[in-house]
Amino acid sequence: MKLDRLGDFQRTHRNGDLRLDHAGQTVRLLGWCRRVRNLGSLVFLDLRDRWGLVQLVANEETADPELLAKLKAVRSEFVLAAEGVVAERESKNPNMATGDVEIRLTGLRILNTAAPLPFPLEDEGVGEDLRLTHRFLDLRRDQLQRNLQLRSETTNLIRNHFRELDFVEIETPILTKSTPEGARDYLVPSRVHPGEFFALPQSPQLFKQLLQVSGFERYIQICRCFRDEDLRADRQPEFTQVDLEMSFVRQEDIQGVVEPLMVKLARTVGREVSAPFPRLPFRDAMEWYGSDKPDLRCDIRIQDATPLFAASGFNLFRSAADSQGQRRVRALFFPGEMAAALSRKQLDELQEVAKQLGAGGLPYAKWGKDGLSSSFKKFLEPADEVALRQHLGAAGEGLAIFAVGTDAQTSRILGDLRLRLARQFGQLDEARFAFLWVVDFPLLEWNEEHQRFVACHHPFTSPHPDDLDLLETDPGACRAVAYDLVLNGFEVGGGSIRIHDAETQSRLFQIIGIGAAEARSKFGFLLDALSYGAPPHGGLALGLDRLVMLLAGVDNIREVIAFPKTAQARCLMTNAPGPVDERQLRELHLLPETRQTYRVGAVFFESAEGGNAELRGQALQQISQLTPRQAQGLVTLDPHGQILDAQSISGPTFDF
Repeated sequence: MKLDRLGDFQRTHRNGDLRLDHAGQTVRLLGWCRRVRNLGSLVFLDLRDRWGLVQLVANEETADPELLAKLKAVRSEFVLAAEGVVAERESKNPNMATGDVEIRLTGLRILNTAAPLPFPLEDEGVGEDLRLTHRFLDLRRDQLQRNLQLRSETTNLIRNHFRELDFVEIETPILTKSTPEGARDYLVPSRVHPGEFFALPQSPQLFKQLLQVSGFERYIQICRCFRDEDLRADRQPEFTQVDLEMSFVRQEDIQGVVEPLMVKLARTVGREVSAPFPRLPFRDAMEWYGSDKPDLRCDIRIQDATPLFAASGFNLFRSAADSQGQRRVRALFFPGEMAAALSRKQLDELQEVAKQLGAGGLPYAKWGKDGLSSSFKKFLEPADEVALRQHLGAAGEGLAIFAVGTDAQTSRILGDLRLRLARQFGQLDEARFAFLWVVDFPLLEWNEEHQRFVACHHPFTSPHPDDLDLLETDPGACRAVAYDLVLNGFEVGGGSIRIHDAETQSRLFQIIGIGAAEARSKFGFLLDALSYGAPPHGGLALGLDRLVMLLAGVDNIREVIAFPKTAQARCLMTNAPGPVDERQLRELHLLPETRQTYRVGAVFFESAEGGNAELRGQALQQISQLTPRQAQGLVTLDPHGQILDAQSISGPTFDF
């Protein structure tokens, strides 16, 4: 098909903007054909651009034959330029923003054709691998168009928010030094420094601290970060974060800057939230919700039921009560008829889920219309049942489930089941945005594999002022001045007040196993900076991808990233990562150098015997020049024929 040229054709209106007010106007439109329908005397075509969709129509009885021929050649996703007159539709479409009007075509240009699509753009059931392989097509879908527009609006709003608060936007390096910060680094080999590597930044952590030492006081950056770690639905190997740092602040000051931003962002998607957000200590988050990022859209809390079973005949519970705090009996109670109506089969299925989470079983007690039903009913006296109901706040019908084990085990089991069952019973408010701050995290945790303490957040986090004396005597009990921003069960931001003096920073390095020599080698620049008048400072990083995911109401950050990686850290569209040319590896000193060694005399005689007279003459001339000095020797060449070395078998080195 011969294609038309765009030429001097210019759009007069965006497709999605046309309304009845435009009736009678001649318009010029550009876009892609979403679909075409031939209904006999009338041909309809839906034209899509970034701003929306509008219907074009031509009457076979009155339209120009050339126009009709072009119109009948059009297929889905052809690129078109259309001209026509806006008219009121006889049959309006209330599901389209432009459903009151149509464009009566007077001209059409086919700017490009389209091969048959590998999947229909309207099909929501297409497999993700196929979608990611053809991401350039997948991005034409309405949902992804809306998601990326929302991301753009979010980014603009964030920049404006911090500009109004007098923050300075500063870019930090992408090629930087590899430092131990938690996840594995992506390394970049240096061509000009053989055997040495840059690292892609896991975050601009050290640079933003150095900017505070430099006196900028309020720094902001929307930056790319890289972590070579196992992936999940809300994690990518490369991601974007909103990075900020401030001088002369407390954690409340940083929270006070971030909270109004969250209120604005929530409002862009029709959600109203109020600040200040709740503050919840880490210990309470784990105790009540079994998670350091609790979803407060569900009000149900985990309860400690251990004391109730100190004299119980149920050995599982009594042994936990006798363990002096090593193991506990913890419970969740879900009120309501729906929870009470759970069948035995459903309870058995729930028990299997609990076992997958590490539970040995899932004891339960259920109060319904027929009274108590429980897996340990025979061990409950009437008075015990009354005490249990009173302790759990089980005034009416409902279901209680129990987990027995260490705090970590029971938190993992009940934290998961809390949200799973709350959704099932309609006790989680999906329409709500529930922000909170989790504060007072542990500074350090014990690593069994390496038999040492490691930083929970990162090694630049300030110890709580009240716990400084515990650094050497009881490091595990030391709290950090660290805080996470949580939304609907997702961590959307994390930050801390930083260590701002070299002595405390050196103490912390020592505690986590980084000696003075290693600290000087890896962090000498930071220790030097802290010794030159570093102000008290702190900051926070917001995960932009995860935040936009929640604003868009989707459950996978790949849905808000233009060109994401799969869960196996691969780009299916470009098939990256992939092999590179051997020459590139050699230039980066990542391949051992290959050498070839020849006897000089043999090379020339074999060449001379196998060549023509002229070649033999040249070879003999060269040999005669060599013979007086050393006729037999070794010459070492690289694979490209360049001489690397030449030496005699018993004599001086050849001159080449």
